Amino acid sequence: MYKLLATFIFLHFFCNSLHAQNSMDSAAISIQILATSLQENPNLSERISTNSLIQQKLFFTLQNSQSFKYNFDSLTAIKRISAPDGQFNIFTWQVELADGKFMQNGIIQIKITEDSVKIVSLKDGSDEMENPEIEDCSIHNWLGAIYYDIHMTDHNGTKYYTLLGYDEYSTAMTQKFIEVLHFENNEPILGGDYFIYPPDDTYPSGPVKRFIYTYKKGSNAYVKFEKNYNAIILSELSSIENNLNKKSTLVPSGDEVYFVWKNGKWVMPKK
Repeated sequence: MYKLLATFIFLHFFCNSLHAQNSMDSAAISIQILATSLQENPNLSERISTNSLIQQKLFFTLQNSQSFKYNFDSLTAIKRISAPDGQFNIFTWQVELADGKFMQNGIIQIKITEDSVKIVSLKDGSDEMENPEIEDCSIHNWLGAIYYDIHMTDHNGTKYYTLLGYDEYSTAMTQKFIEVLHFENNEPILGGDYFIYPPDDTYPSGPVKRFIYTYKKGSNAYVKFEKNYNAIILSELSSIENNLNKKSTLVPSGDEVYFVWKNGKWVMPKK
């Protein structure tokens, strides 16, 4: 009798788990189909409509707490990164507008308990920002980025998550961002006074709330983590026209510079 009951319980949970997996697989595939259409459709108005469908479908899917640990490997057109401590996931993607510009979209999925999540949408407000390096950003007025990596640090008992992202920006330039995120009462707080670096014409004028690296499109400048040393490595930039103030001429010099995390700040040592 006990063996029969145990077998029944096992089959019950196995079938539920299999149904949930199949449901997530189906949702991920349908979102990927929409995202592929978003990338390939030459009609701008149709891309905007498809983008709205992706937002709705992904938002609905992520409300299911079982989606938190789902790997979403099929979403090749949408970037997903996860916090190192497993507390949240961030999904970002973009839609091409006119004149080589892009609009980014983002959703943060936050784990509240093992069986509940909170979903936060990020609204791209970059077109309304005059000085994004120093402006206050929020989920309603987001800089807009495709996040490709994340690193966790701490200071005075608070966890800080540093995000690396990029924006295709224009036909002539690409931007990469270093953005620090932390949470207060499960609410994401973007940016802050976290950067110290020496003056340089290729860097934003400090003090800044996020570090924005602008360079010539296609020049393969990089911004990446060296996690073993709590460091961020950047390509040093030089100008092909001997004009460091003209961002569209900046390309990697072949050398590197770096930030290290010290006392709650990303600090770039002087050369």
